[in-house]
Amino acid sequence: MQPTGDNATMSPLEDANLAAAVALGWRVAELYSLVDDSHECSPDTLLPAHGSLSPADQLELQLRAAAGDAQRAGVTSDEASLIELIGLARNGAEGDHQPFRERLRDCHVEISKDLWATSESLGKAYELGNGISDTYGLVCRAYREPKADRAAAWRRVFDEGRIERIKKLLDDLQSRLDATAVTVVREQLDTWQAGVLKHVDADEIPKLEDVRRGLRRQTVIWRQLIAGDKEPEAYLGDDERAHIRDKLRDLAWKRYRFLVPPVLVGLAALVFFLPRALDWYHESLVQSGFASVVVAAVGALGITRASVVLTLRTRLHEWADLLWHRAVVSEVAQATLTLEQAFPAAPGRDHTRIAAATTWAAGRLKASVTPARTAPQGEA
Repeated sequence: MQPTGDNATMSPLEDANLAAAVALGWRVAELYSLVDDSHECSPDTLLPAHGSLSPADQLELQLRAAAGDAQRAGVTSDEASLIELIGLARNGAEGDHQPFRERLRDCHVEISKDLWATSESLGKAYELGNGISDTYGLVCRAYREPKADRAAAWRRVFDEGRIERIKKLLDDLQSRLDATAVTVVREQLDTWQAGVLKHVDADEIPKLEDVRRGLRRQTVIWRQLIAGDKEPEAYLGDDERAHIRDKLRDLAWKRYRFLVPPVLVGLAALVFFLPRALDWYHESLVQSGFASVVVAAVGALGITRASVVLTLRTRLHEWADLLWHRAVVSEVAQATLTLEQAFPAAPGRDHTRIAAATTWAAGRLKASVTPARTAPQGEA
Protein backbone atom coordinates (compact mmCIF):
# COMPACT_ATOMS: atom_id res chain seq x y z
CA MET A 1 0.00 0.00 0.00
CA GLN A 2 1.42 3.39 -0.96
CA PRO A 3 1.78 6.06 1.73
CA THR A 4 -0.47 9.05 1.29
CA GLY A 5 0.66 11.39 4.07
CA ASP A 6 2.36 14.71 3.58
CA ASN A 7 5.73 13.14 4.38
CA ALA A 8 5.30 10.26 1.94
CA THR A 9 8.02 9.93 -0.67
CA MET A 10 6.79 10.27 -4.24
CA SER A 11 8.20 8.12 -7.00
CA PRO A 12 10.09 9.89 -9.82
CA LEU A 13 7.09 9.32 -12.13
CA GLU A 14 4.67 10.93 -9.64
CA ASP A 15 7.05 13.83 -9.08
CA ALA A 16 7.23 14.43 -12.84
CA ASN A 17 3.42 14.39 -13.09
CA LEU A 18 2.94 17.09 -10.46
CA ALA A 19 3.12 19.95 -12.96
CA ALA A 20 0.64 18.13 -15.21
CA ALA A 21 -1.78 17.87 -12.27
CA VAL A 22 -1.56 21.64 -11.70
CA ALA A 23 -2.19 22.33 -15.39
CA LEU A 24 -5.07 19.83 -15.44
CA GLY A 25 -6.76 21.48 -12.48
CA TRP A 26 -6.41 24.89 -14.13
CA ARG A 27 -7.87 23.68 -17.45
CA VAL A 28 -10.84 21.82 -15.95
CA ALA A 29 -11.82 24.82 -13.84
CA GLU A 30 -11.45 27.09 -16.87
CA LEU A 31 -13.61 24.83 -19.01
CA TYR A 32 -16.30 24.78 -16.34
CA SER A 33 -16.23 28.55 -15.97
CA LEU A 34 -15.85 29.74 -19.56
CA VAL A 35 -18.16 27.37 -21.42
CA ASP A 36 -20.82 30.10 -21.74
CA ASP A 37 -18.40 32.97 -22.40
CA SER A 38 -19.45 34.32 -25.80
CA HIS A 39 -16.14 36.00 -26.59
CA GLU A 40 -15.49 37.25 -30.09
CA CYS A 41 -12.91 35.62 -32.34
CA SER A 42 -10.06 37.72 -33.61
CA PRO A 43 -10.30 38.17 -37.42
CA ASP A 44 -7.31 37.35 -39.60
CA THR A 45 -6.57 36.41 -43.20
CA LEU A 46 -4.20 33.56 -42.35
CA LEU A 47 -4.92 30.03 -41.26
CA PRO A 48 -6.91 30.29 -38.01
CA ALA A 49 -4.75 30.29 -34.88
CA HIS A 50 -5.95 29.44 -31.40
CA GLY A 51 -7.30 32.93 -30.73
CA SER A 52 -9.28 33.07 -33.98
CA LEU A 53 -11.01 29.67 -33.79
CA SER A 54 -14.75 29.49 -33.33
CA PRO A 55 -16.00 29.10 -29.72
CA ALA A 56 -16.86 25.43 -30.37
CA ASP A 57 -13.40 24.68 -31.78
CA GLN A 58 -11.69 26.54 -28.94
CA LEU A 59 -13.67 24.61 -26.34
CA GLU A 60 -12.82 21.31 -28.02
CA LEU A 61 -9.16 22.31 -28.19
CA GLN A 62 -9.11 23.12 -24.46
CA LEU A 63 -10.87 19.85 -23.67
CA ARG A 64 -8.34 17.81 -25.65
CA ALA A 65 -5.48 19.68 -23.95
CA ALA A 66 -7.01 18.88 -20.56
CA ALA A 67 -7.28 15.21 -21.57
CA GLY A 68 -3.57 15.23 -22.40
CA ASP A 69 -2.77 16.74 -19.01
CA ALA A 70 -4.93 14.07 -17.35
CA GLN A 71 -2.95 11.34 -19.08
CA ARG A 72 0.38 12.91 -18.05
CA ALA A 73 -0.84 13.34 -14.48
CA GLY A 74 -1.66 9.63 -14.27
CA VAL A 75 -5.47 9.70 -14.29
CA THR A 76 -6.72 6.21 -15.21
CA SER A 77 -10.40 6.18 -14.18
CA ASP A 78 -12.81 5.54 -17.06
CA GLU A 79 -15.41 7.84 -15.46
CA ALA A 80 -12.85 10.67 -15.60
CA SER A 81 -12.43 10.48 -19.39
CA LEU A 82 -12.64 13.99 -20.86
CA ILE A 83 -12.54 12.95 -24.51
CA GLU A 84 -16.11 11.62 -24.23
CA LEU A 85 -17.29 15.18 -23.50
CA ILE A 86 -16.34 16.61 -26.91
CA GLY A 87 -19.86 16.43 -28.32
CA LEU A 88 -21.35 18.08 -25.23
CA ALA A 89 -18.61 20.73 -25.33
CA ARG A 90 -19.44 21.75 -28.90
CA ASN A 91 -23.14 21.91 -28.06
CA GLY A 92 -22.29 23.98 -24.99
CA ALA A 93 -20.43 26.52 -27.09
CA GLU A 94 -23.59 26.98 -29.16
CA GLY A 95 -25.73 27.83 -26.14
CA ASP A 96 -26.79 24.56 -24.45
CA HIS A 97 -23.97 24.57 -21.89
CA GLN A 98 -25.70 23.10 -18.84
CA PRO A 99 -25.38 19.38 -19.82
CA PHE A 100 -21.67 19.86 -20.54
CA ARG A 101 -21.09 21.67 -17.25
CA GLU A 102 -22.89 18.94 -15.27
CA ARG A 103 -20.92 16.16 -16.96
CA LEU A 104 -17.66 18.06 -16.54
CA ARG A 105 -18.40 18.45 -12.83
CA ASP A 106 -18.77 14.66 -12.53
CA CYS A 107 -15.45 14.18 -14.35
CA HIS A 108 -13.83 16.71 -12.02
CA VAL A 109 -14.91 14.70 -8.98
CA GLU A 110 -13.59 11.45 -10.50
CA ILE A 111 -10.27 13.10 -11.46
CA SER A 112 -9.85 14.46 -7.96
CA LYS A 113 -10.55 11.08 -6.35
CA ASP A 114 -8.21 9.31 -8.77
CA LEU A 115 -5.32 11.71 -8.11
CA TRP A 116 -5.80 11.72 -4.34
CA ALA A 117 -5.81 7.90 -4.37
CA THR A 118 -2.54 7.90 -6.31
CA SER A 119 -0.76 10.54 -4.24
CA GLU A 120 -1.79 13.27 -1.82
CA SER A 121 0.60 15.66 -3.52
CA LEU A 122 -1.02 15.09 -6.92
CA GLY A 123 -4.44 15.73 -5.39
CA LYS A 124 -3.26 18.98 -3.84
CA ALA A 125 -1.62 20.04 -7.11
CA TYR A 126 -4.93 19.50 -8.93
CA GLU A 127 -6.80 21.52 -6.29
CA LEU A 128 -4.19 24.27 -6.58
CA GLY A 129 -4.76 24.47 -10.33
CA ASN A 130 -8.54 24.68 -9.73
CA GLY A 131 -8.09 27.52 -7.27
CA ILE A 132 -5.85 29.58 -9.52
CA SER A 133 -8.20 29.31 -12.48
CA ASP A 134 -11.30 30.05 -10.38
CA THR A 135 -9.68 33.27 -9.19
CA TYR A 136 -10.50 34.65 -12.62
CA GLY A 137 -13.42 32.40 -13.58
CA LEU A 138 -15.65 33.23 -10.61
CA VAL A 139 -15.19 36.96 -11.09
CA CYS A 140 -15.77 36.74 -14.84
CA ARG A 141 -19.03 34.81 -14.37
CA ALA A 142 -20.37 37.61 -12.16
CA TYR A 143 -19.96 39.98 -15.10
CA ARG A 144 -21.85 37.65 -17.46
CA GLU A 145 -24.84 37.30 -15.15
CA PRO A 146 -26.97 40.48 -15.21
CA LYS A 147 -28.25 40.15 -11.63
CA ALA A 148 -24.94 39.14 -10.06
CA ASP A 149 -23.33 41.31 -7.39
CA ARG A 150 -19.89 42.05 -8.83
CA ALA A 151 -18.52 43.60 -5.64
CA ALA A 152 -19.59 40.53 -3.67
CA ALA A 153 -17.91 38.29 -6.26
CA TRP A 154 -14.62 40.17 -5.90
CA ARG A 155 -14.82 39.91 -2.09
CA ARG A 156 -15.67 36.21 -2.21
CA VAL A 157 -12.81 35.35 -4.56
CA PHE A 158 -10.26 37.32 -2.53
CA ASP A 159 -11.66 36.35 0.84
CA GLU A 160 -8.92 35.79 3.41
CA GLY A 161 -9.91 32.15 3.99
CA ARG A 162 -9.83 31.30 0.29
CA ILE A 163 -6.48 33.02 -0.30
CA GLU A 164 -4.98 31.30 2.75
CA ARG A 165 -6.12 27.92 1.39
CA ILE A 166 -4.31 28.54 -1.91
CA LYS A 167 -1.19 29.66 -0.03
CA LYS A 168 -1.33 26.53 2.15
CA LEU A 169 -1.43 24.35 -0.96
CA LEU A 170 1.61 26.24 -2.26
CA ASP A 171 3.43 25.66 1.02
CA ASP A 172 2.60 21.94 1.02
CA LEU A 173 3.98 21.55 -2.52
CA GLN A 174 6.91 23.95 -2.20
CA SER A 175 9.58 21.26 -2.02
CA ARG A 176 8.39 19.84 -5.37
CA LEU A 177 7.83 23.13 -7.18
CA ASP A 178 10.15 25.98 -8.13
CA ALA A 179 10.83 27.83 -4.87
CA THR A 180 11.10 31.21 -6.61
CA ALA A 181 7.76 30.69 -8.40
CA VAL A 182 6.00 29.70 -5.18
CA THR A 183 7.30 32.75 -3.31
CA VAL A 184 6.33 35.09 -6.17
CA VAL A 185 2.77 33.75 -6.32
CA ARG A 186 2.40 33.96 -2.54
CA GLU A 187 3.49 37.60 -2.47
CA GLN A 188 1.23 38.51 -5.39
CA LEU A 189 -1.77 36.83 -3.76
CA ASP A 190 -1.30 39.08 -0.73
CA THR A 191 -0.92 42.14 -2.97
CA TRP A 192 -4.05 41.29 -4.95
CA GLN A 193 -6.08 40.64 -1.81
CA ALA A 194 -5.18 43.99 -0.27
CA GLY A 195 -5.59 45.88 -3.56
CA VAL A 196 -8.95 44.33 -4.46
CA LEU A 197 -10.48 45.02 -1.05
CA LYS A 198 -9.22 48.61 -1.19
CA HIS A 199 -10.76 49.27 -4.62
CA VAL A 200 -14.01 47.41 -3.94
CA ASP A 201 -14.53 49.20 -0.62
CA ALA A 202 -14.10 52.47 -2.55
CA ASP A 203 -16.80 51.27 -5.00
CA GLU A 204 -14.26 51.05 -7.84
CA ILE A 205 -15.49 48.05 -9.84
CA PRO A 206 -13.49 47.57 -13.07
CA LYS A 207 -14.94 46.89 -16.50
CA LEU A 208 -15.00 43.38 -17.96
CA GLU A 209 -12.29 44.18 -20.51
CA ASP A 210 -10.01 45.35 -17.70
CA VAL A 211 -10.74 42.16 -15.75
CA ARG A 212 -9.83 40.05 -18.77
CA ARG A 213 -6.68 42.07 -19.43
CA GLY A 214 -5.51 42.16 -15.81
CA LEU A 215 -6.87 39.28 -13.74
CA ARG A 216 -6.96 36.77 -16.59
CA ARG A 217 -3.34 37.49 -17.50
CA GLN A 218 -2.32 37.23 -13.84
CA THR A 219 -3.82 33.75 -13.42
CA VAL A 220 -2.12 32.59 -16.62
CA ILE A 221 1.22 33.84 -15.25
CA TRP A 222 0.61 31.99 -11.98
CA ARG A 223 -0.11 28.77 -13.86
CA GLN A 224 3.02 29.18 -16.01
CA LEU A 225 5.18 29.77 -12.94
CA ILE A 226 3.82 26.93 -10.83
CA ALA A 227 3.55 24.35 -13.62
CA GLY A 228 7.09 25.18 -14.78
CA ASP A 229 6.01 26.31 -18.25
CA LYS A 230 8.22 29.39 -17.86
CA GLU A 231 11.20 30.15 -15.64
CA PRO A 232 10.69 33.14 -13.30
CA GLU A 233 13.75 34.92 -14.71
CA ALA A 234 12.27 34.66 -18.23
CA TYR A 235 9.82 37.45 -17.35
CA LEU A 236 12.68 39.88 -16.79
CA GLY A 237 14.18 42.13 -19.43
CA ASP A 238 17.66 43.61 -19.50
CA ASP A 239 16.69 46.56 -17.29
CA GLU A 240 15.11 44.30 -14.66
CA ARG A 241 18.14 41.99 -14.64
CA ALA A 242 20.42 44.98 -14.09
CA HIS A 243 18.13 46.13 -11.30
CA ILE A 244 18.52 42.73 -9.62
CA ARG A 245 22.24 43.36 -9.16
CA ASP A 246 21.52 46.71 -7.52
CA LYS A 247 18.87 45.16 -5.30
CA LEU A 248 21.22 42.32 -4.38
CA ARG A 249 23.82 44.84 -3.23
CA ASP A 250 21.19 46.75 -1.24
CA LEU A 251 19.94 43.56 0.43
CA ALA A 252 23.47 42.52 1.40
CA TRP A 253 24.20 45.98 2.82
CA LYS A 254 20.96 46.21 4.81
CA ARG A 255 21.33 42.70 6.22
CA TYR A 256 25.02 42.69 7.14
CA ARG A 257 26.05 46.33 7.57
CA PHE A 258 26.09 45.89 11.37
CA LEU A 259 29.08 43.55 10.92
CA VAL A 260 31.24 46.18 9.24
CA PRO A 261 32.45 47.97 12.45
CA PRO A 262 33.50 44.78 14.31
CA VAL A 263 35.21 43.43 11.18
CA LEU A 264 37.18 46.67 10.78
CA VAL A 265 38.15 46.59 14.45
CA GLY A 266 39.23 42.95 14.11
CA LEU A 267 41.36 43.68 11.05
CA ALA A 268 43.01 46.64 12.77
CA ALA A 269 43.75 44.50 15.83
CA LEU A 270 45.14 41.75 13.62
CA VAL A 271 47.51 44.14 11.87
CA PHE A 272 48.65 45.60 15.20
CA PHE A 273 49.08 42.36 17.16
CA LEU A 274 50.20 39.97 14.39
CA PRO A 275 53.98 40.59 14.71
CA ARG A 276 53.85 40.11 18.48
CA ALA A 277 51.69 37.01 18.14
CA LEU A 278 54.18 35.47 15.71
CA ASP A 279 57.08 36.16 18.09
CA TRP A 280 55.16 34.61 20.97
CA TYR A 281 54.26 31.59 18.82
CA HIS A 282 57.89 30.88 17.92
CA GLU A 283 59.24 31.46 21.42
CA SER A 284 56.55 29.71 23.44
CA LEU A 285 54.84 27.06 21.30
CA VAL A 286 57.32 25.96 18.66
CA GLN A 287 60.29 25.62 20.99
CA SER A 288 58.27 23.84 23.67
CA GLY A 289 56.81 21.29 21.21
CA PHE A 290 53.23 22.18 22.14
CA ALA A 291 52.48 23.26 18.57
CA SER A 292 53.22 19.73 17.30
CA VAL A 293 50.81 18.26 19.83
CA VAL A 294 48.04 20.70 18.74
CA VAL A 295 48.60 19.93 15.04
CA ALA A 296 48.46 16.18 15.73
CA ALA A 297 45.22 16.56 17.74
CA VAL A 298 43.59 18.65 15.06
CA GLY A 299 44.59 16.12 12.41
CA ALA A 300 43.16 13.28 14.51
CA LEU A 301 39.83 15.11 14.67
CA GLY A 302 39.75 15.34 10.88
CA ILE A 303 40.10 19.11 10.76
CA THR A 304 42.25 20.13 7.83
CA ARG A 305 42.75 23.36 5.98
CA ALA A 306 40.93 21.89 2.99
CA SER A 307 37.87 20.97 5.08
CA VAL A 308 37.73 24.44 6.65
CA VAL A 309 37.97 26.13 3.25
CA LEU A 310 35.29 23.81 1.82
CA THR A 311 32.93 24.57 4.72
CA LEU A 312 33.44 28.31 4.37
CA ARG A 313 32.93 28.12 0.59
CA THR A 314 29.71 26.12 1.03
CA ARG A 315 28.33 28.61 3.56
CA LEU A 316 29.20 31.56 1.33
CA HIS A 317 27.53 29.85 -1.64
CA GLU A 318 24.34 29.22 0.38
CA TRP A 319 24.37 32.83 1.59
CA ALA A 320 24.75 34.13 -1.97
CA ASP A 321 21.93 31.86 -3.20
CA LEU A 322 19.57 33.14 -0.50
CA LEU A 323 20.28 36.77 -1.37
CA TRP A 324 19.93 36.10 -5.10
CA HIS A 325 16.61 34.29 -4.53
CA ARG A 326 15.28 37.21 -2.51
CA ALA A 327 16.33 39.75 -5.16
CA VAL A 328 14.87 37.70 -8.03
CA VAL A 329 11.58 37.17 -6.17
CA SER A 330 11.22 40.89 -5.55
CA GLU A 331 11.90 41.81 -9.18
CA VAL A 332 9.78 39.06 -10.77
CA ALA A 333 6.87 39.79 -8.43
CA GLN A 334 6.95 43.43 -9.48
CA ALA A 335 7.43 42.71 -13.20
CA THR A 336 4.55 40.20 -13.43
CA LEU A 337 2.01 41.95 -11.22
CA THR A 338 -1.05 43.01 -13.26
CA LEU A 339 -3.21 44.54 -10.52
CA GLU A 340 -3.03 48.01 -12.09
CA GLN A 341 -4.25 46.61 -15.41
CA ALA A 342 -7.36 45.19 -13.74
CA PHE A 343 -7.96 48.39 -11.74
CA PRO A 344 -6.68 51.18 -14.00
CA ALA A 345 -6.60 54.65 -12.49
CA ALA A 346 -9.34 56.93 -13.75
CA PRO A 347 -8.00 59.80 -15.91
CA GLY A 348 -9.76 62.38 -13.79
CA ARG A 349 -8.17 61.03 -10.67
CA ASP A 350 -4.72 61.23 -12.26
CA HIS A 351 -5.29 64.87 -13.29
CA THR A 352 -6.43 65.72 -9.78
CA ARG A 353 -3.29 64.22 -8.28
CA ILE A 354 -1.07 66.02 -10.77
CA ALA A 355 -2.81 69.34 -10.09
CA ALA A 356 -2.51 68.85 -6.33
CA ALA A 357 1.18 67.98 -6.64
CA THR A 358 1.78 71.01 -8.85
CA THR A 359 0.02 73.34 -6.40
CA TRP A 360 1.99 71.95 -3.48
CA ALA A 361 5.31 72.33 -5.34
CA ALA A 362 4.45 75.90 -6.35
CA GLY A 363 3.63 76.79 -2.75
CA ARG A 364 6.91 75.35 -1.48
CA LEU A 365 8.84 77.24 -4.16
CA LYS A 366 7.09 80.51 -3.34
CA ALA A 367 7.73 80.09 0.36
CA SER A 368 11.41 79.39 -0.23
CA VAL A 369 11.97 82.65 -2.12
CA THR A 370 12.79 85.62 0.17
CA PRO A 371 11.14 88.81 -1.15
CA ALA A 372 13.50 91.68 -1.86
CA ARG A 373 13.61 94.35 0.87
CA THR A 374 11.89 97.57 -0.15
CA ALA A 375 14.25 100.55 0.12
CA PRO A 376 12.97 103.27 2.54
CA GLN A 377 12.35 106.77 1.27
CA GLY A 378 15.45 108.92 1.15
CA GLU A 379 17.82 106.03 0.38
CA ALA A 380 19.73 106.23 -2.84
